[in-house]
Amino acid sequence: MRSEVVRNGYGLREVEVVPALGQRSNACTGAEKTVPERAGGAGLLVPVVVLAFGLLGAVALGIFLLFRGRNGAPCPGPHFTSIEENELISKNSERHSKIIDVSRIRTFSFLVRNAGPNPVVVQPELSPDGINWSSFGELAYLLNPGEKHLFAPQLFLRYSRIKYRNKIPGRDTVLTVWFQGQG
Repeated sequence: MRSEVVRNGYGLREVEVVPALGQRSNACTGAEKTVPERAGGAGLLVPVVVLAFGLLGAVALGIFLLFRGRNGAPCPGPHFTSIEENELISKNSERHSKIIDVSRIRTFSFLVRNAGPNPVVVQPELSPDGINWSSFGELAYLLNPGEKHLFAPQLFLRYSRIKYRNKIPGRDTVLTVWFQGQG
């Protein structure tokens, strides 16, 4: 698709950028990219935007693309995710909160509250595939009745969850787990 601006035999052509394997592209991350093309033929590596619009026009175009995306659509701001799980019952064996895909979340944390009468051991876990889980150095934490603890994992893998179990065998308790993230 050619732009309407053609000056000194040069024009602009819209080309689609093919994302690398596993990447997703959209209007704000570069689904389209403008490259110079000589009118009627081969591409040139000349900054046509500067030639066609002047320096101030190029700066204005850059600001427009930054805030509106490459196709003129508004870019959404950071999104906020909040998930709350109530009345999770601990047992003697390990149990887990919901599995959360954190691949599109820049920063996240878990807040765990022991709302029951007995102590519980809690620990964050990460996984690359939702099958193989590990704490990767994140320490287990003892939550006594009425206590809360904030976990902010420092390492990244695609999936995250909270693991929990009774501290005293046979003494179940009730947990609330909040997940909050911003992407």
